[in-house]
Amino acid sequence: MKNNKTKYLPSILIVIFIVFISTNLVSKDINEFYDPARDSLSYLSLAESIDQHNKFERLEYLGQGTETIRTPLYPLLLSLFLNNLKAIILIQSLLHVCSSLILLHMVKKITSQFVSVFVFFLFLFNPVLVSISQLLITESFSIFLLSTSTYVLLEKNNKFLFCLICGILPLVRPAFIVVAFGFLIFIKVFNNDLSLKKFIVLSLLLILPSLGWTIRNYLQTDMFIFSSLSGMNLLEETASGIMSIDEDFEGGETVFEIINIEYEERRKWSQILRNEVKLGDLSRVIANAPGPNPHKVASEYQKYALDIVKDNKIELVVLSSRSLIYVLLEPGDHLVEYVFRIDNLTLYRYVFIFINIFIVLLSYKHIIQSTFHNKKVDTLVLFYLFLLTPLLLLSTPHARFGSILIFFHLLFFSKEISKKPYFQK
Repeated sequence: MKNNKTKYLPSILIVIFIVFISTNLVSKDINEFYDPARDSLSYLSLAESIDQHNKFERLEYLGQGTETIRTPLYPLLLSLFLNNLKAIILIQSLLHVCSSLILLHMVKKITSQFVSVFVFFLFLFNPVLVSISQLLITESFSIFLLSTSTYVLLEKNNKFLFCLICGILPLVRPAFIVVAFGFLIFIKVFNNDLSLKKFIVLSLLLILPSLGWTIRNYLQTDMFIFSSLSGMNLLEETASGIMSIDEDFEGGETVFEIINIEYEERRKWSQILRNEVKLGDLSRVIANAPGPNPHKVASEYQKYALDIVKDNKIELVVLSSRSLIYVLLEPGDHLVEYVFRIDNLTLYRYVFIFINIFIVLLSYKHIIQSTFHNKKVDTLVLFYLFLLTPLLLLSTPHARFGSILIFFHLLFFSKEISKKPYFQK
């Protein structure tokens, strides 16, 4: 009887979620779906350029320099819905539901009905995941592609579809190029029986989308680059983060205040470092937006940032450690406040961070114990964590960026809690 009741809970929860999201969609103006960092505006500018001029250049700089920071898939999708952008928000919300259902199915197969529903609830109503699904940014699409790729390989053993999905991921978010090339190693190491012909085909599926975009950039800029974003981020996030490490605190600050202080210090140092970069004959630099020769600007940023990194190795380790902790545990209260216009989230902060600590610790406990005792570990999921986590170490400590790990942490978390007597009942 208990199992029969439990199996209907996901459907009920989905209905509640859709009603909640639909109400949010109807009650808000489209401008309220732009993210606080204004990444949405850059995506929309590219989408409008595609729609109006058949060019991948931001409208405000049309003809001044081709876009090499963003990759094309998300702006291309936006260009199809420029007359009704709320449709994109609805699609993202439904993709979040799909990712939740994939998690439900996978957890149910490795644990129990009760555990799967519990984990499904934690994922579907995760405040950070719900918030990012309501903004014109790439995270919800990325998480859906990551969860789908995990499903098709582990559940369907479809290596071709898996490689195709992983291959297009960088065209949604440039940082995922690490995933595409990382899985070349994964396929080779964990598939000893793979024929050379099959390996070549799978490798092409992983590499060709990124290679094609790189060739496009080369033809338009004479620089063999996949994205200028890495150069921008190295200076504006990593180098500025290193420079802000020595900033003094007065003592007694909460972890949330420390995060905010460090974020502001990074922004201050980002401006200082940008002004220090020698740009030769480049007329201007505009952060996070292409001005004249943005690819050359990013190249100069990268050179200057790498010099700072080389001279501050200890600070880099400190920065990476802090960023990992913050990204994994940061409650994203500013996102929830911004998206749903909720004030005074003090209680939410502490509840959410407690739940996050619980999930992350049990997740890593399972990974360590399974590995050290030579028990079977889902190597794919572990490999995802291995590839994705380093991407977060050098970034701004922001719950938005940590959201891509939640799906994988919950998979391991579900395995660990399924061992507990209460969840075995």
